[in-house]
Amino acid sequence: MNIVIRKFKSEDLNDIVSIWNEVIDEGESFFWKDYFSTDTISGILKNQKAVYCSVFDNEVVGFYILHDNFPGRGSHISNALYAIRKEYRGKGIGKMLGEHSLKISKECGYKAMQFNSVVSTNTASISLWEGLGFVRIGEIKHAFIKDDNEVADIYIYNKSL
Repeated sequence: MNIVIRKFKSEDLNDIVSIWNEVIDEGESFFWKDYFSTDTISGILKNQKAVYCSVFDNEVVGFYILHDNFPGRGSHISNALYAIRKEYRGKGIGKMLGEHSLKISKECGYKAMQFNSVVSTNTASISLWEGLGFVRIGEIKHAFIKDDNEVADIYIYNKSL
């Protein structure tokens, strides 16, 4: 599979909206319950340090957004959100996006990357981040309510760059 990772272009917006809302609809990893409008996501994308898309056959199949984890005194640590279209998961795209985001984080001058909420039942994400050298530095019990009302913990991950 020939995946290209490239910077976001304005014509990618509808694909990102579709993928983002697909992940919300699944109720397994994003905290949001309601879909995001095109205008809302457009505003979010404008406030990112970087936005990159994974493209297969001229179709955006995944993306990540990169930003400061915290403002001010915490702005030297990056944070990112990733999403991949459901039918393209399990093909190594998440790893490609993760590796790419680590490289871009370094280029942006970040000293570490941190994820504040990896859902404990999202074993694919856990395997991905641990495989890329992230260390679980914390756990918040019963912090995520899935659509079936199952309660899950969330993990906090960090990696020095």
